[in-house]
Amino acid sequence: MSLGADGPSDPSTADTLRVRSQVRGPCLLVAAEGELTILTADLLREHVLAGMRGLTPPPRVVLDVGEVGFCDSSGLNALIVIWKAAHQAGGEFVLARPERRFRAIIERSGLDRHLIAHPTTEQALDALAAH
Repeated sequence: MSLGADGPSDPSTADTLRVRSQVRGPCLLVAAEGELTILTADLLREHVLAGMRGLTPPPRVVLDVGEVGFCDSSGLNALIVIWKAAHQAGGEFVLARPERRFRAIIERSGLDRHLIAHPTTEQALDALAAH
């Protein structure tokens, strides 16, 4: 979902996030679609952390954010928590398909020094599978 400067045109889609995951080789691939906000950040964080517990260590997680239209500070915090959990377990957490707007948020926050982003999901999976 892409949002304009004024936000979503349909208020029923505001502050919704759909999250689904699948295991691909040694990696957990999580796809998020919607808005990553104070109202949805807990959903993403808990979904990913639960998925990580089901992986053979070390956890390797790809978060596909190509369909995330907005991310606020609570969303950034959820990404930090996931990144820290993966690294504390000796694993990796990377992003896939961040759109220009999402990349700008990551860069402005300084998180781009920690959160590696790949242009495609397949590139992200390949990078983690090689570790």
